[in-house]
Amino acid sequence: MEESEKKSFRRFLAIYILLTATLLSAVSIIYYKSSSEKIELQYKSLMQEFSVLQIKRLKWLHNHFPKYNKYPRDERFNSAIYDLEYQEIFSTLKSNEIKFNTNFYFTKNYAIYVATLSDYYLGAKYLFIEVPKNRELLLAVIRNIILYGSLSFLVLLLLGYYLAKLFIKPMQDSIELLDNFIKDTTHEINTPISIINTNIEMIQESPLCEKEVKKIKRIQIASKTLETIYKDLKLTILTTDDKESIEKYNIKVILEERLEYFSLHLESKKIEVSCNLDNVELLAEKALLERMIDNILSNAIKYNRVGGKIDIELNHEFLKIGDTGVGISKDEIELVFERYRRFNSSEGGFGIGLNIVYSIAKKYNYTVEIESEKSIGTKVWVRW
Repeated sequence: MEESEKKSFRRFLAIYILLTATLLSAVSIIYYKSSSEKIELQYKSLMQEFSVLQIKRLKWLHNHFPKYNKYPRDERFNSAIYDLEYQEIFSTLKSNEIKFNTNFYFTKNYAIYVATLSDYYLGAKYLFIEVPKNRELLLAVIRNIILYGSLSFLVLLLLGYYLAKLFIKPMQDSIELLDNFIKDTTHEINTPISIINTNIEMIQESPLCEKEVKKIKRIQIASKTLETIYKDLKLTILTTDDKESIEKYNIKVILEERLEYFSLHLESKKIEVSCNLDNVELLAEKALLERMIDNILSNAIKYNRVGGKIDIELNHEFLKIGDTGVGISKDEIELVFERYRRFNSSEGGFGIGLNIVYSIAKKYNYTVEIESEKSIGTKVWVRW
């Protein structure tokens, strides 16, 4: 899966997970509130029965007072009676939270039901019934939310993964189609390039006039451009077993060789190159180092202005190649390493150069940094 596909996949999945989590949270809250209301109704129903029973007992005590003066108690609940002025007459309540403006409420450890008496038995206007809260009821609701919520999230996550795969399938098909086209094209252009280069070498051995020399140079520049593209395509698309052994190579020497390779390109655009190069050795495959340097140099030439400059600095910490070209906007810099990503339609290419640079750097644990400004130029650092 390409980096662009991975980004699209991750973004789709992130949005899907966020929406799924929001939906499940909303359902969980609704379920919790519904279950809490159901539990409250169960408490109310039970405590109403207790209040009816206690009122009967208070009525009997009122009618037989003072012969019988023991306040009626029950193992299943505690109770209290208050007069019209909210003064306590008698109480066995454990809770100190007394509320007269509601008929039912919860405290930390108890559920309390408030009944208003129409007949003032024993002078009481308000009857409080108190029972301990059954925490298991609420814990069972929370356990159900966690259990079924987790299972639902897992099922929806698997569904989201499948949908994300479907989402990027058209992109994968398009990239695969493009890859296959480039593979076929790459196979076909190798032989013509070899023939062109061979014939150029043969023509250069013959005496030529100045006009013919210029024509041959233009052909040679075009041929080298095609050769560079071919090498990039071969590295990116074609599978090959021609791998070099990893050895120490002097980057300064490779840079000088590549500058000589691009000399005709530099000359044709009248680009001035300034170099500050130290002898630096890196352990890698030479072909990959060449491709990495070629692609940075190629972009610095291709997108430079006529009569522009290229500054190259090499030391034991980094390679920096800066140009005075068209530059890249800040929004586009984050996307330059994506395969087939191009920002300048006036220049040729497949948009794979910096993707190759990034891939090679990643292979050897180098880092690539780009600093650019529109119409000012671009600087590329490869740090090791």
